[in-house]
Amino acid sequence: MADKMLMTILVGCLAIKGAIPLWLATLILGRDVSLAIAAIYYRYASLPPPKTFMRYWDFSLPSAEVHPTTVSKFNTFLQIGLIGATTALPLVTSGALDSFLGSLSPSDVEIAVRGLGYVVASTTLWSGASYAWNRKAVKILGSDEALKEKQGMRGRAVVGVSFAAVVGLAAWLAANEKSDGTQSHGSGAKE
Repeated sequence: MADKMLMTILVGCLAIKGAIPLWLATLILGRDVSLAIAAIYYRYASLPPPKTFMRYWDFSLPSAEVHPTTVSKFNTFLQIGLIGATTALPLVTSGALDSFLGSLSPSDVEIAVRGLGYVVASTTLWSGASYAWNRKAVKILGSDEALKEKQGMRGRAVVGVSFAAVVGLAAWLAANEKSDGTQSHGSGAKE
């Protein structure tokens, strides 16, 4: 949870500041939102009866186990690296680190950070898809195998549909991004 809170706050702040593109922030945060929606479903669907509000929040009653995928762990590492690089970029481009950078120009560093953003976008897509297709990512507890299979399939569908909506929104934002990195608003008015 701590790394998700860190990611959410920093990605949100960097996107508002314009340091990372809105489409990338949408993809990063949207993946986590789609996983949270699926977690709500999994908890409710796999909770043994009676299903009450108090029992839903009683985590001494285990109902499912989440096993993060390998690509998801790698993705989190790359996201944290992107956030660190993006946060340090103004220091690099100011010339304060010229002696440390040697022959690298600030524009070379900017290109590398932008490239890392595309790598993060790729691993975020892969990570979100892995939760939709990997049957072992969430293990529902209980003895009714047919019910567990049905709940697992529905849970993966929840991840798939919600993440597909996020990917669509991120693609739309990327397509409507102006060449200077700002978003066009499509209002028809002259800017």
